[in-house]
Amino acid sequence: MTSDLPDFRKVQHSYAMRIVHSVFSGSGGAALLWLIQYDDNHFRAIFDAGYFVLRPDQTGPSKSQWSTLKKKLKRRNRSIFIFRAHGEVDCRQARSARKGQKCLYLDFGFLRN
Repeated sequence: MTSDLPDFRKVQHSYAMRIVHSVFSGSGGAALLWLIQYDDNHFRAIFDAGYFVLRPDQTGPSKSQWSTLKKKLKRRNRSIFIFRAHGEVDCRQARSARKGQKCLYLDFGFLRN
């Protein structure tokens, strides 16, 4: 990661998992496929693109849909820092991905107080 990012607080993987799982769980089931923890204490959530409901003419989530997802995550814990970069990722990174499944990612970390 670049040096212009803040230092992230070390949190237990299980704690971060509870937070993101609560965001990605809904009536359609759990969309979270994998949560990766990096050495600099930030996380990458890999999730099923089916989390977003798309209109037939949409090829991917809108800016508004990404913004809503980020707000949901911030509501779970105000110290969460969400990276600007997000998007599609190879589903082979997600152990539980099904063949042909489209996966998305979102990176975040917990700011030091």
